Amino acid sequence: MPDSTQHDPSERRQAWSSYWATGRLHSCATSFDGNYEGVIGAFWRHAFSALPAGARVLDLATGNGPLPALLWELHGDVVQVDAVDLAGLAPSWHEAGKHASIRFHPGVDMESLPFADASFDLVTSQFGFEYADHGRTLAEICRVAAPGASLRLVMHHHGSRLVQVGREELLHHAWLSAPEGLLEAARGVIPVLAAVRAGRPPDMAAVQAREAYNRAMAALGAAAEASSAPDLLLETRDAVHRLVRDVGADPGAALRALEMLADALEQARLRTAEMIACALDRPGIEALASTLSGLRPQARIAFEELAQAEGVLAWVFSADDIGAPAG
Repeated sequence: MPDSTQHDPSERRQAWSSYWATGRLHSCATSFDGNYEGVIGAFWRHAFSALPAGARVLDLATGNGPLPALLWELHGDVVQVDAVDLAGLAPSWHEAGKHASIRFHPGVDMESLPFADASFDLVTSQFGFEYADHGRTLAEICRVAAPGASLRLVMHHHGSRLVQVGREELLHHAWLSAPEGLLEAARGVIPVLAAVRAGRPPDMAAVQAREAYNRAMAALGAAAEASSAPDLLLETRDAVHRLVRDVGADPGAALRALEMLADALEQARLRTAEMIACALDRPGIEALASTLSGLRPQARIAFEELAQAEGVLAWVFSADDIGAPAG
């Protein structure tokens, strides 16, 4: 179970709100094109295929709504969807008039759902449930589940390719923000370049700042070449290079843009660290099944690793008959 004390809730909400404000559809934007395809898409299409007209679905930690979007693609407005997330959301695909059967609820904790008992026929979550307190969230899921309802979860696997990339990217984040890293080198070189472009002859400080920046760029290039997941380094290098290249006689705008980039990188680091901390190993998912069995002894529970050519992608967790027993 994730330790809910390891991330400040306000920082977590801000990190994810900023991410969803970009309009991205899901949390693995560099790993999947469009909505989820491959084995993950196949899992969800199978899960949604048997939903009858009038069914109600609750999607937890929805982000910008890839599962509601898929439900709309498959069922149109004959399935009702409520989608919750702790963060602020910006689902650019969602049109209130067209998608009236899909209701987004930002600022909602999974551990305290604002819905009546026995409301939903299916509860889902895609790379989201694992971030919550498992016991409290399962209790809430069981409370809002209608008789005969089902639960379908896709969750981060501690050995998945996504988590492996995340571990490597945390090392890249640490180097980028270190005293000898690229961000600090850019902070040093931007003012001296601005001074030179304003007409002041370069002095020893300017030469040293240029040398430090060139060393950082060379070190980044070597690290990227040696990395199996260099995207973070390469994207940061390109962004910083543009700022340094375009700096004018006044360094203010470039320095402000650099700090915005540093803030965005810190929020990305927080999201990645949280993903790794919350990814489940086999004992973790077995504990999840045991907890749900304790809440709903009649539930039929199954879980398995989901994999395709690049390796393990996630855990899938399925449970049927999770509503309160009749009587």
